[in-house]
Amino acid sequence: MKSLIKKVIKPFTPIIPKGFLSKIPVYGQICVNLPNSQKVYLQTDGDDYIASLLYWGGIDAFEGNTIRLFIELLNYADTFFDIGANTGIYSLIAAGGNPRRMVYAIEPVPRVLDCLRRNIELNKLHNIRINPYAITNYDGEITLYVPNSAIPTDASTLEGFRMTADNISVQAKTIDSFVSQNEISKVDLMKIDTEGTEHKVLEGAKKILIRDEPIIICEVLKGRTEDHLHNVMNGLGYKYFLISDKTLIKKKRIEGDPIYRNMNYLFITEKKKHKTFEVIKNWCA
Repeated sequence: MKSLIKKVIKPFTPIIPKGFLSKIPVYGQICVNLPNSQKVYLQTDGDDYIASLLYWGGIDAFEGNTIRLFIELLNYADTFFDIGANTGIYSLIAAGGNPRRMVYAIEPVPRVLDCLRRNIELNKLHNIRINPYAITNYDGEITLYVPNSAIPTDASTLEGFRMTADNISVQAKTIDSFVSQNEISKVDLMKIDTEGTEHKVLEGAKKILIRDEPIIICEVLKGRTEDHLHNVMNGLGYKYFLISDKTLIKKKRIEGDPIYRNMNYLFITEKKKHKTFEVIKNWCA
């Protein structure tokens, strides 16, 4: 029956609203085809919202333009930090695209972490290091609010971020201390999606932002994080670009999308902008 549902619905996915498709569970192994001809495999028991979106609609159903830009930026990254890795789509793309690239997938939710491990094994990748931390602006312990769902993709350390959630205690760590403890010589690219606490991640990465000027893809939630992000990033030489449906849009102020369609920003310094000149030029055209 599950296979029959997929066969019947699949041809009509271009005209079916994404919100409806996301509610149709997908079971088993799926293949995600990327624009660079790379393939990524995900295993789902019908409870992975992101896997369902990717199966029914491809990358355009889940952060398509961010993923396209990310793939191009990976050409300039030997070390990638996936902060809020979830079930791993960004980490899998980064590690699968170059076996010499070092990927640090950081995800604190135990149930999600199990799915991440499974997906890494499925793709036979050996250059991803899994780290079960909540990244923030201090080291120690922190309360993580985990939604009551099978695969909670929007857990946060921000109290009240979701109405119903279980509270668990997890290890908190800053990027600065993580890099120091693991003797990581350079951080080239970071993706940050921590559900309303992205500014705290960056507060705890100040030394790395100054030392390495990593390229950053950061989720921005309207009305929650814009001012906090400016408080951290202003003065560090970063420029701000909204990753829209079609292009990069330069912004003087970080402003979240009020309809939550385009939630990701690119933060990049002049030095890294010059290094990735062709990519940025083409995306801003």
